This record gives sequence, structure tokens and C-alpha cells, in this order.
Amino acid sequence: MFWKDTMRKFRVEYDIEAESDIELLTVWVAEKTSIEYSRHYINRIFDEIDALAYLASILPKSSYELPKLYHPEAKTYLIGNKKLTVIFHIDGEYVIVDKILPSALIKY
Repeated sequence: MFWKDTMRKFRVEYDIEAESDIELLTVWVAEKTSIEYSRHYINRIFDEIDALAYLASILPKSSYELPKLYHPEAKTYLIGNKKLTVIFHIDGEYVIVDKILPSALIKY
């Protein structure tokens, strides 16, 4: 893809709190549907978050207060059909995923 060739690439890492959010989301989806669907759903979420390796530098800093509680330079990225918000920041060559929240908690 053209956009992948023209953008800076970062390595995506997860804060322990974001890892915990993914575990909770996995359990919640499995309870509502099935373990197989939960795995499929979480893999799609990981694929969307992995896109931050290319998109992080072009996304603006968040102007909302909640993301800034996790990092003063926090940025947000909507995933899962805009149902989830990924709060992240850039640290050198890394994108650090700080938190994954339901988008309804952040007033857009």
C-alpha cells in the first residue's frame, strides 16, 4: 500500500493496563458469544491497533481530559467500528498503548 511506504513506522507496545483491558474484553465477548468468536474479535482488534505503527504520527493529540489522565501527550484512535477508543502516546520509536476504553466514556 502506498500509505505504508510514505509514513514513519513505529513499534507498537502495550502498557500493562492496556493488556488487562484486552483480557477483560476477551472474557466479556466470550461470555456474550463464544470462545471462537472472542478469539476472532480480539484478533481483529489487534490488527486495528497494529495500524498505529503507521498512523500514530499523523493522528492529532487529544484535546479531551480523560486521555490526558493516562499521558500528557495522549492521542486517541477509534477502533471496533468506533465502539472502542485506544489511548496511546509516542515514545521515540514506540507507540505505547496506554488504555482501551468504550468510546462512550469519551465525549466526542
